[in-house]
Amino acid sequence: MKRTILIASMAVAALPGIAQDKYVVSANLALKSQNYDEAKSEIDKAMANPETAQKPKTLFAKAQVYFTLQNVDKYKNDAPYKQGLDAAVKLAESKPDYEKQAVDGMLLTGGFLSYNDGVRAYNEKKYTESAELMKTVIKVGEMSGGKRFQNANPTWQKQMDTVLADAYLTMANAAYFSEKYDEAIPLLIKVKGNPIRKSPSVYQCLIDAYGKQNNSAQELAAIEEGRKEYPSDITIRNYELNYYIKAGKMDELVKKLEEAAAKDPSNADLNFNLATTYLSMAAPKDGKKPANAADMYKKAEGAFLNALKASPDNGGYNYNFGALYFNQATDVNDQMNSITGSTKADIDKFDALKKQRDDLFGKATPYFEKAYAVLSPNEASLKGEDRRSYKSSMLALNRIYAIQNKLDKATEMKKKMDAFQ
Repeated sequence: MKRTILIASMAVAALPGIAQDKYVVSANLALKSQNYDEAKSEIDKAMANPETAQKPKTLFAKAQVYFTLQNVDKYKNDAPYKQGLDAAVKLAESKPDYEKQAVDGMLLTGGFLSYNDGVRAYNEKKYTESAELMKTVIKVGEMSGGKRFQNANPTWQKQMDTVLADAYLTMANAAYFSEKYDEAIPLLIKVKGNPIRKSPSVYQCLIDAYGKQNNSAQELAAIEEGRKEYPSDITIRNYELNYYIKAGKMDELVKKLEEAAAKDPSNADLNFNLATTYLSMAAPKDGKKPANAADMYKKAEGAFLNALKASPDNGGYNYNFGALYFNQATDVNDQMNSITGSTKADIDKFDALKKQRDDLFGKATPYFEKAYAVLSPNEASLKGEDRRSYKSSMLALNRIYAIQNKLDKATEMKKKMDAFQ
């Protein structure tokens, strides 16, 4: 008898977790009865014991309880899903196939909730908080090599792939706008390698980040890759122009574009890029026009004509061609305004400049009108450069019509401008 008692005693002593498992059972029963306070209390007791805390059934029960609490008004403001997700992640890592469908559902829900909170933090410019939440999203999304949900539900996997891509993009932007360029650059590189969220803006941030680090070699490499991927993006094109301007290599840029356009003369984008490059050389940002400005304007004019020959209904091309003449006309108008004398020589000079100005405005008008006609049918959905071109075309036409004394057209355009604001 003594041996039997000893054996029984030893059996109880060897399995201390059995006593604690009752808390998991009672937590599940309380959850089933919608007694949420008791469910939380009981599962917390089970988790407090190191001998039961890491058991699959304990982790599973905690995940279920805490995800349920996320929908209970009393608890939801404390974001209990975070603890539920932590338990689900630990369970998935230690026992990947344990109650897989249910665990997958909780992982997906927790990843989405983390993403939403991360977006809110980002929008409030709480970049550090946002990044930490997105790291959680990434941890979930990259489980099982990024294919945790593929076999269970392809739709879930597709949703998670998109959220994962968004999480990396949000982290990249958070680091970039915090001026943490060492952190931002590898994240931006990862984002640009993913077609889900690859975009011109990613390249723009990457180029700028390299520029801020004075890493000219990588800056140029990012510019060249971005120009290849998005040849019509004006911001990337401007980064390219600015790079060559800073490096004093505008002649090199022009040579590259001229060679490319000569090989592919019907390529609208190449001719447009060449035209805007000539234009930037004719009218540099510092306002100091070169001696060959007139020649550059002429070359720009020819390149614009080639671009429009290949793509006559491109609103951006038409707007920028109109701007070539409009900006020259504005310069001439400034010269007219600087004449303060009333001698015959002054009057003759004024009249000559006025004719020159009016001719330039006349040349600009059909291109602005074409840009307006092309873009106006999609007015409500215009974004980015198209939206700026559309608005600027209306502003230019309003001014030109007023100068041409076409007051009815000027008034009509003003009304359209006001309605577009």
